[in-house]
Amino acid sequence: MNANPAAQWLKALLPPTCPVHLEAVAVEPETLQLQLTTTAPSACCPWCAVPSARVHSRYQRHLTDLPWGSLSVRIRLTVRKFVCRTATCARRIFTERLPALVAVSARRTCRLVAALRAIGMALGGNAGARLAAHLRLPTSAATLLRLVRAAVVPQAPALQCVGVDEWAWRRGHRYGTILVDLATHRVVDLLPDRSAATIAVWLAQHPTITVVCRDRSELYADGIRRGAPQAVQVVDRFHLVQNLRQALEALLIDHRPALQAAALSTAMALTRPTDPIPITPMYRGRRRSPKPAPREEAAPPPRHARWVAIDDAVHALRAQGTPLATIARRLGISRPTVDAYLRRDTPPGPRRLQRRPSARVLTPYLPYLIRRWRDTQANRVQLWRESQALGYTHSARTVCRFITQLRRAADAGHQPESQGSPYTRPQGPSARAVSCTMVCPAAKGSKEVQTSLDWLCQVATHIARAYTLSQALLTLVRERRGEALETWMAEAIDGGVAALARFARGLQDDLRAIIAGLTLEWSNGVTEGQIHRLKLLKRQSYGRAGVALLRQRILQVA
Repeated sequence: MNANPAAQWLKALLPPTCPVHLEAVAVEPETLQLQLTTTAPSACCPWCAVPSARVHSRYQRHLTDLPWGSLSVRIRLTVRKFVCRTATCARRIFTERLPALVAVSARRTCRLVAALRAIGMALGGNAGARLAAHLRLPTSAATLLRLVRAAVVPQAPALQCVGVDEWAWRRGHRYGTILVDLATHRVVDLLPDRSAATIAVWLAQHPTITVVCRDRSELYADGIRRGAPQAVQVVDRFHLVQNLRQALEALLIDHRPALQAAALSTAMALTRPTDPIPITPMYRGRRRSPKPAPREEAAPPPRHARWVAIDDAVHALRAQGTPLATIARRLGISRPTVDAYLRRDTPPGPRRLQRRPSARVLTPYLPYLIRRWRDTQANRVQLWRESQALGYTHSARTVCRFITQLRRAADAGHQPESQGSPYTRPQGPSARAVSCTMVCPAAKGSKEVQTSLDWLCQVATHIARAYTLSQALLTLVRERRGEALETWMAEAIDGGVAALARFARGLQDDLRAIIAGLTLEWSNGVTEGQIHRLKLLKRQSYGRAGVALLRQRILQVA
């Protein structure tokens, strides 16, 4: 049909700067056909840029545009070929360009390509293709990825402060490097490996950088010294606190009896006095079998003997001057495991081989279960049914495990309330949990956590001294008093706590960067957040996308 007012309205939906004329519109059951013709009086030669008005011929291009409602849009565009009038130009005949509407030799309009590229950037190939089909933009996953790879990455402005950190392509095997502009919180580049040479080359290409924030990696420190000697290195405060927590955990691993004693004292301090719990309660008319006589202490399991042998071998090889990486390869263990064995003063103790029952789903029902079992000695199935009436939807096995745990605690003479928290259980909390508590502000801890920590400091003077020193360092971190760090290091070295003394001596090698981290405002928190986004994009591609494609997606998102 010919042009009419409706066609004039349809023409308004076309790019306004595109010199085309709407000749006809044809509405089919699922498609809207548009006939367009170019109207520019002349066109410029793509080689010599000289305009020409001499028309050689005409031909039609078939394009796909964004859908209009439920109709897919097909465009038949009539374009002209011109003759170049410049005698010295090697191009004699050329086709007029319409950059606002469609690219050269393309069969999709520019705005359709932009929409598909945005879908590919956000979702990747397969997921993006499914969404595009739902939006009436049918395409393949390969096409979406091709559009993403062809996208032009905008040039980053002159950088002043950047954060550098590693990201795991395959944890423990392959790592890359991410660089973030700390001023704008945007990713500026993604490097395929983690090496001092690569980071040095990248920094040398950006001479305007004055501050580089990093973790305590010696690899990155060396690369920054080689590539940007003028930049101030800043050690991230989070990583400093993390290293402090690891030193405290190494100290607490060798004080398991102190942790158990503190848990028992905490349970006695927080539990209200109740009637004594019978040792052999009745369950549905049946009496529990009497507790068997204590057996002789069993020999350590074979796995524990192997751990002790590895510990002896690690210390023997290290005494001979063997490098840590060589020790790890020779004994078939990881490098962090070698470090952990060398930090220990005693061999590792036997671990519990039985799996402890999980009570996460029982957390809302623990007070009710403890009270009912203490008052009525109800059996496990009955308590499970009562929990179901309160909204518990999981299996009876978890409830039965927890009730069994209460019985064992009663047999050992402990109150049932002591099973509600790891800080009050007879086996005590883990060294990792206590170390996390020691580096957190006291206002964030619960009453039982703070009580357990107070009892622990009373039981072991070494732990009390370590807690005092760690709180002093955390005060320096929060108040950013880097000038007082050397004084704290001297106190830690002379404080009599071997784990903190090693930690303080390790700060000597990176003292200037650590003081800068405790003085300046910069931190690597923004970089850690971008690493989280990077992991989401990587996992969205099921780990099969290459570094180049991942770099395109993360930079375009930034």
